[in-house]
Amino acid sequence: MAPRHRPATSPPSTERESGFAARSPVNVSVNERSGRSEERGEGLGLPRLPEPFHRVYSPPEAPKVKTRRSGVIGAMIAVVVAVALAAVGVFAVARGGVRPRTGSSTLTNASTHPRGTVKAPPPAAPKAQLFATIPGACDVLTPATVRRFVPTGSPKIDKMGAETASVCKYSLSQGPRFRAVQVDARAFLPKYMHDQATGMTIWSYEAQWKQAVKDLTPDTGSLRRIGGLGDAAFERYWIDRDVHVAVGEATVRYRNVVLRMQYTEEQPAARDRAASEQRCLSQAIAAARAGLPAFH
Repeated sequence: MAPRHRPATSPPSTERESGFAARSPVNVSVNERSGRSEERGEGLGLPRLPEPFHRVYSPPEAPKVKTRRSGVIGAMIAVVVAVALAAVGVFAVARGGVRPRTGSSTLTNASTHPRGTVKAPPPAAPKAQLFATIPGACDVLTPATVRRFVPTGSPKIDKMGAETASVCKYSLSQGPRFRAVQVDARAFLPKYMHDQATGMTIWSYEAQWKQAVKDLTPDTGSLRRIGGLGDAAFERYWIDRDVHVAVGEATVRYRNVVLRMQYTEEQPAARDRAASEQRCLSQAIAAARAGLPAFH
């Protein structure tokens, strides 16, 4: 069978079927293409967008984290509430341990001491009135009291002093026998000391105590603080070998007064020292107790 003859391909027509001439091909230079590519971003590695490009706008969707955020917030609130409850529990335990059970006793206590109320402090003790003046030392003991210690109707009297301090000594000397009672009164008056009167009285009293401790010797039998006499008191017994006497002393602080009483008798024999100490101290304390009412 003889091969079929095909007509030679004719060049494409420059006219379209519509009868219009087709456009001649456009030559675009490399520079123009690069310039257009830069305008569209091809130089940055982005793909060339088809032309024309009409993109339908759609608003961005909100990130879906609302549920998670609300869950985190809820967890944080739960933690805060738990910590607050734990703190309240610890505070309650620190204030008084386990809360008491509800009952009649609890209601009684609640009605007596409601929560949130504070007990009123106990009333302060009335402040002792200070002495504006004091009697002279020779006016502290009555004549009858003086005769109890110095058995004579006409004792020898030695006195000295002023408004705030005075000394009065009654004595009797008959051969080896000797008796004496001495009153030493000192006051710290408010008109001179103002609000320091009480403080100065305490200071003076404690200074005498310290001096008595400093003067301790083997001849000092007793030195101790005692109660039941004034605001504070101490007693002391010693033997003065220079003048051969035994001395019992009672020093008393009373409000703004320091009163010191000394009872003196002849030095005892060694075997009688204990009896002498007991007698001299009891007489000195008795004289101080008898003299305090003079201060009023």
